[in-house]
Amino acid sequence: MNTFALINPILPGWNPDPTILRVGSDYFIATSTFEYFPGHPIYHSTNLVDWELIGHALNRPGQLSLLGTPSDAGAWAPTLRYHNGTFYLTSTVRYVYTYELRQFPRSFFVTTTDIFSNQWSDPVYFDALGYDADLFWDSNGDVYNTWSGINNAIDKIYGIYQNKIDINTGNTLTPAELIFTGTLPDNSSARPEGPHIYLINSTYYLLIAEGGSGPEHRSTIQRGPSPSGPWENNPANPILFNGANLSLPVQYTGHADIVQAPDGAWWGVALGVRPQTVGDFDHIQLGRETFLFPVTFDTLGWPVFNHGLPLSTEIPDVLTDNSHLSTFYDSFISPTLQNSYYFLRTPYKPFHSLTARPSFLRLLANSYALGDRDNPALILRKQTSYEETFETILDGFVTGSNLTEAGVTVFYGDFAHNDIGVVGVSDDGSGERVVVTRTLSPAEQVGPWALTTTNSTVTTVTYTPLSTKSGSVKFVVVGNSTSYSLGFAEGNATETDSFGEITYTATFDSVSMSVMPVNDFFFKGASFGVYNTGNGRPSLSPADFRYWKQTPGA
Repeated sequence: MNTFALINPILPGWNPDPTILRVGSDYFIATSTFEYFPGHPIYHSTNLVDWELIGHALNRPGQLSLLGTPSDAGAWAPTLRYHNGTFYLTSTVRYVYTYELRQFPRSFFVTTTDIFSNQWSDPVYFDALGYDADLFWDSNGDVYNTWSGINNAIDKIYGIYQNKIDINTGNTLTPAELIFTGTLPDNSSARPEGPHIYLINSTYYLLIAEGGSGPEHRSTIQRGPSPSGPWENNPANPILFNGANLSLPVQYTGHADIVQAPDGAWWGVALGVRPQTVGDFDHIQLGRETFLFPVTFDTLGWPVFNHGLPLSTEIPDVLTDNSHLSTFYDSFISPTLQNSYYFLRTPYKPFHSLTARPSFLRLLANSYALGDRDNPALILRKQTSYEETFETILDGFVTGSNLTEAGVTVFYGDFAHNDIGVVGVSDDGSGERVVVTRTLSPAEQVGPWALTTTNSTVTTVTYTPLSTKSGSVKFVVVGNSTSYSLGFAEGNATETDSFGEITYTATFDSVSMSVMPVNDFFFKGASFGVYNTGNGRPSLSPADFRYWKQTPGA
């Protein structure tokens, strides 16, 4: 008897809304990125277990302009497909997504003939308003665009819509039709979305997500005689739903996609979260991650996800039990950033350099601060394990005023970030510095959004003295299942063993990274970041970071 088990998630750290594709012996997955830039990471594997990030489909400002885009808007669920030598990735970029106005966008697709080149076309837009667009080529050559939309802007009853399109232009060829309303009661909370059409053994299947993005999230499947139905409901629906038992270690399961392997076997991917306390959704700071599972077909031709069992973090006797976690260390020797880093929204212009000071990442400050709904001088990388330590060294940072500041952050979005940095004491030219620590009260706001460093979020601020005006400061963030600790030490950047014991200035509950303010959303997950800001003013002080290290635990 085998003793191994597939370890999930296969893409640890927030990677929601996965879509999967196979071409030959190569598998590819794309996921959502929201207001992070570049958009839609492309992961590659040849064995479904070991995945490598090879690029991003939306990596040019001309493809993805996110200036001022609200938190959790931006690039939503993609679909990745391949037809006649060309890769297609659909996307929906929401530029307006706040509680006062939620205008539906036009989805689009980009293409490439070489997915490893990281060179994708400019967007080709559909005419319909909606999101979660899917492309399907029928055997007669017709191309279908299928998406999630609403009946009107007042009732906001969601449904699955479809039309035929010209794949060269994106133009509509047939009227949009409502082809399915889902399996749940037809009201505004059902939210059928994430559609995918398949043709398997001469039968068409429609796979969708339902129930919203929380505990009721699920996957259901239907089949019919055409890409438009009419649809026969699978009596076993939902075919993926962990929310029936809130004590399970994986929750929010849904938004699935399936693929066939060369040997004829089928596999699926879906998103899920891992609550760190049973039944408690206040500590899910890594967000929605990508899980893999086997797909079989019953005697009546219906697909069965994960042998009919709930999605789990280990699936016995499936593939291999390779860990997906590893230490990440970047000594900044390369002249270009590695592809696992992100910016918050699209940069106006470059603010980082790996050549201005060799073996350092230099950030040039701009006037935006963390919490401003724009593009601060901030570089981010996803947290990959609930037990994870992040560290770096800030070297030679000279403060020109009490607005000059640089440091590190545990970052979700504008309303959820906790920071530790070096800031000037005054603007009298003395150069005195202190360590500033800011921790946010979960989901608490004072008044409406405003252009302030804390975005009107209730914040606790402390200051800790530093002994030098330009010495190196090592920052350490220690994350565990339900909290984070922020700390620092002074020393010499070229002598890493010169730093003394870490002084921890704050420990905060990770609920502040999982529970968003009223009318805001939780679609992403936690990232670590480094920043440099003038806090509303231009700054002449560069921030040089010596390395980037993330050490995951279990």
